[in-house]
Amino acid sequence: MAESNNIPVHLSFTIGPVQAFVAQARRTRDLWAGSWLLSFLAETALAAAERTGGTAIIPYRSEDQHGKVTSVASPIGGYPNRFELKFDSADNAKQAAKDATEAFNEAWTKVAAAVWNKYVEPAADTGNETKEIWDRQIESFWEIAWVVGAPNDNAKTIAHLAAARKNIRNVQANPEPGIKCSLMGTLQEISGYSGRGARSQQVDFWEKLRKNLGALDVKEGERLCAIALVKRLFPHVIEQAVGNGVSKELTRQESWPSTSFFSALPWLKKVEQLAASEAETYARAARDAGWKNSERQAARESGLQTDWGQLDAPAWFAGAVRQNEPRADKPTIANLLGQLQSLYDNVGSRPIPYYALLLMDGDSMGKLVATLDSPQKVSEGLVEFSKTVQDVVKNRDGRTIYAGGDDVLALLPAEGVLKAADELARKYQDSFASVNGGKPVPEATLSGAIVFAHWKFPLRQILQTAHHLLDDIAKDRTGRDSLAIGVIQGSGLQAVWSAPWSVVRGKENDGFGNLEKFVDKFGSDSNSKETTEFNASFLYLLREQFSKLFAEPIEAPGAFGRIDIGGDLLVDIANSEYRRRMSRAERLESDPAETRKKAQPLIALSRLWTRDDTTRAVTSDKETFSFDGWRVARLLKQIKDGKVGDHE
Repeated sequence: MAESNNIPVHLSFTIGPVQAFVAQARRTRDLWAGSWLLSFLAETALAAAERTGGTAIIPYRSEDQHGKVTSVASPIGGYPNRFELKFDSADNAKQAAKDATEAFNEAWTKVAAAVWNKYVEPAADTGNETKEIWDRQIESFWEIAWVVGAPNDNAKTIAHLAAARKNIRNVQANPEPGIKCSLMGTLQEISGYSGRGARSQQVDFWEKLRKNLGALDVKEGERLCAIALVKRLFPHVIEQAVGNGVSKELTRQESWPSTSFFSALPWLKKVEQLAASEAETYARAARDAGWKNSERQAARESGLQTDWGQLDAPAWFAGAVRQNEPRADKPTIANLLGQLQSLYDNVGSRPIPYYALLLMDGDSMGKLVATLDSPQKVSEGLVEFSKTVQDVVKNRDGRTIYAGGDDVLALLPAEGVLKAADELARKYQDSFASVNGGKPVPEATLSGAIVFAHWKFPLRQILQTAHHLLDDIAKDRTGRDSLAIGVIQGSGLQAVWSAPWSVVRGKENDGFGNLEKFVDKFGSDSNSKETTEFNASFLYLLREQFSKLFAEPIEAPGAFGRIDIGGDLLVDIANSEYRRRMSRAERLESDPAETRKKAQPLIALSRLWTRDDTTRAVTSDKETFSFDGWRVARLLKQIKDGKVGDHE
């Protein structure tokens, strides 16, 4: 720790807990609000440290940004929870840390006060020490850590000191009492009532609080803590919460597309072209049955030019209509289902009940800093990359939740996400080449995770799965510069597949070619007469054959079986099964060596692919096998053809 004055020293400042604040989300707006608020608070602290004489190293800040809070101009969060600045003395750096902490706390208190004053205080008199609970949670939630020191040897940052400081944590000694929050299970819900006979008082408190809110803001039965309420209701009081300079685009974040809207959007655009009048008739009947127009802003921003596109998105799914959320009578539901089936028939497809969450993160930032020999160049490259994210995601009908530094979080329709992820990974490399005089920077790689999930599945679990796929599968197991894909169906995660980007793009020998093109060889339904190379019946029979080779089941998502009798055996079995389903005439005319070439890529898809972080060499382990590659490829083909079953 540097103590003397008049020597260049750095301040590393970190804000947490990130996952507890961002990931605990029921609605898409919760996810956005947590991400944006954390970015805004981080920049507020950073600007205060700059005003105390610091120069930002990470993230890069232009002279025009110095000492200013610019987040209010954009609805997309772009500041990470850690920043580093350079000072001319340790004393100034320490003072900046104190100033940054104070600015952070003041901004957070102001945000919380805006929510309290408008929504919670009117109901507080019916609570049991609600104000005390609120203040306790608001004042104690955040963990701020900072360290001041000089970089070691040739290091350009004090990341090593920041990492060491991160291991020292202040743990809350007293757990929260009472009934816990519906979203953040370690914190008490704010009515304060618990124990025998308290239920009716708790209900009265929440009913009074809900009277001043929209139907979707706090759903019946939800019991929230102060932190969850700030995230949930902050979008309604943005101008009061953050002060002057708020952009109009930011004030329009009260309404976010639902997960069902992301799922249905590509199909709705087809409907607009093929059956708009019929869709209007159905929407009118659905509104009469009790469905609302909750997707007004989402429909406008997505380019839908029709009023019926504003209908509650679940109403376009037959499964949701059958479950009858508006509680209409049976004849009404039967009529809606009949109209909906007619609409499906006229369009020639149904809406896909799956959407995608995309999470991406830069690899090995330390190596990148060392290669470019300049933290500022790295920051400039990250800024250039962040500028490209919104257009890439928007062009695929998605919404960017966060794009700051080397991190990206976005929600997209299922059919556009793979192209978006690939394009972002390329943009990341291009951005660093642009700040390196046009020369490629091999260390500038971006790993990603895509989770395909049913629109009804809890959003916070999907985000947790994405972080697991990115950190544990794409980066650790596969080896960075990689993509991991997860499929959530029914009760949870059903398939996990990953490979380096070079494999996904078809640039590796002994692979399966470009993934997007390869999936066309798979069938999209269970019709045994499908003419695709790898239809459902072929895969089923092959699955039975392969299962006999492994002593242990390999059904767990991401699990690989190991076979030590030669990887070619699997190709031989696949080729044999492939030829067996051919007619006798076809078998006589075809060369087994040629059909073997068709079977080999299927096995390549099923192997464990890895990338060595040191040599960058990509290899596949021919003694490994997993069925998950088939599951993922088949789902991608079903998405492409619009034939995904509604696995509710």
